[in-house]
Amino acid sequence: MRRTLFPSIHAMMAFESAARHGGIMRAADDLHLSQSAVSRLVKQVEDAVQVKLFDRVRQRLVPTEAGRTYARQLRKILIELEQTTLQIMAYGSGGEQGTLNLGVFSTFGTKWLIPRLEEFRQSNPNIVVSCYVRSRPFSFDEDPLDAAIHYGEPIWPNAVVEPLFGEALVPIASPHLPGIEGLKEAKDVLSFPILHEVTRPWAWNQWFEQETVQISGTLLGARFDQFQMIAQAAKSGLGIALVPRFLFESEIASGELFVPLNKPLIGDSKYYLVYPHRNSASPSVLSFKSWLLKSAQQEQTSPGALAIKPEIRLRTKRKGSP
Repeated sequence: MRRTLFPSIHAMMAFESAARHGGIMRAADDLHLSQSAVSRLVKQVEDAVQVKLFDRVRQRLVPTEAGRTYARQLRKILIELEQTTLQIMAYGSGGEQGTLNLGVFSTFGTKWLIPRLEEFRQSNPNIVVSCYVRSRPFSFDEDPLDAAIHYGEPIWPNAVVEPLFGEALVPIASPHLPGIEGLKEAKDVLSFPILHEVTRPWAWNQWFEQETVQISGTLLGARFDQFQMIAQAAKSGLGIALVPRFLFESEIASGELFVPLNKPLIGDSKYYLVYPHRNSASPSVLSFKSWLLKSAQQEQTSPGALAIKPEIRLRTKRKGSP
């Protein structure tokens, strides 16, 4: 087919962005173009396909059925094009390289995964691992990632799910928090400011329930979006937080953080490596999976990393992401 039948790649990107955002203004911000430039590009697409792709409603672009279908298919093509480009960019002067674009949680990536990646690189020098923060489940069909680290249930459409390990949540605080050294019983925690991590909204309630402490109403206290943030808040003396111990073992060992009560709450959810079925034979994914599963096994058996007591179970009412 002649190339003249198709809109330019810039026009297709502008159309897809406008359809996704429902307007020219946000598409212009997304693409770092002027609104007039995006409008011209979108018109080029409509002129090329000779089909009405948008209804103009009160200064908004509402995709028609044809527009939604075209935008959905273009999105897949553009993602595939981006993945292909990233793979080509990974070809270095030293020879052919593989790539692995990995979605990770911010704290998990920073505190656990990245410090171990040098070990993977040493045994797999021809594979380049790039990490991108993803805090919620997403579709591999719409996101240019080869695999992801997931916390929650082993459920992901059209994907392979490999279990890694669970987590033990323990109370932490600054050793300089006034009165913290005198904290001897679980009920005494209620006399301190309590810090909440928004992806584990019921954790404190279940920790108190485990320790047979009666609480009434909603537990008040500051809320933070990531475990790294809540740990820093605890380190700064803002209160007591409940965090996965394995992520902050070094700060606990150094004395930056203090565990006033070593009473872990063990979740029934786990961390998983997830990748789409289409990557089941990918050499990069298979090499990374083999290494990660071994590292996860070491994590489970390392002293004090996960003090798992099977009889304790955290009934997760909302799945989250560290």
